[in-house]
Amino acid sequence: MRAFIGKISVLAMFPVVALVTSSCKEVPKVVEIDARRDLCQFDDPTVYKGAYDAWLATQPLEWRRVSRTEFRLLNYAAGEETQIAVGQVDGGGILANMNRWKREFGQEVLENIDGLEKIEMLGGRTAYVIQLKGTYQTKMSGMPVKAEDWAVTGVICDIGGGSLLTVKMMGPEAEVKAQQENLMKFIKSIRVNSLQTPSERSKKDAKMDAAEGGGY
Repeated sequence: MRAFIGKISVLAMFPVVALVTSSCKEVPKVVEIDARRDLCQFDDPTVYKGAYDAWLATQPLEWRRVSRTEFRLLNYAAGEETQIAVGQVDGGGILANMNRWKREFGQEVLENIDGLEKIEMLGGRTAYVIQLKGTYQTKMSGMPVKAEDWAVTGVICDIGGGSLLTVKMMGPEAEVKAQQENLMKFIKSIRVNSLQTPSERSKKDAKMDAAEGGGY
């Protein structure tokens, strides 16, 4: 009986030894991928290729990238409902655009921008910051939108030539407050993709196509 029990104990050890041995195998340095995936919006040249000469920025790890639109050159989501968008506006001025955001909260408009917080971005340019909270009301696609306990952090920078760069973070007040540090780091990282102008990109595409036998 004792010998029988000893035999069971020895046999029971084999799976453990096999498991330890298999876990010590060297991981291959080259991995072959033969799976296929569906195309997404970033594979579509009509959506993404035009963004090569636009703005670049370092995305915080907590944010999720979402599809860009005509007015959102960089577009992100954070938390449950917070949205962060970078846009470029031609004309209107800083004051007019700040007051547009204030009217979305039913607040009195500013007479000037002298009292607004200032930060630096884009290598030393002055940007103006506005913080808003309360009941947000606007229209999207002609439909009224209303949200309680909402907040906006808006940043506008004059980039010359009558154009403004805008950064707008909007969402529930608690979420917007929690993302302030990420937002400021993000703003500091924004830069123009100067090495990817349309003409330079076209040359690079042609060179890649010739080398690889195709484009997008």
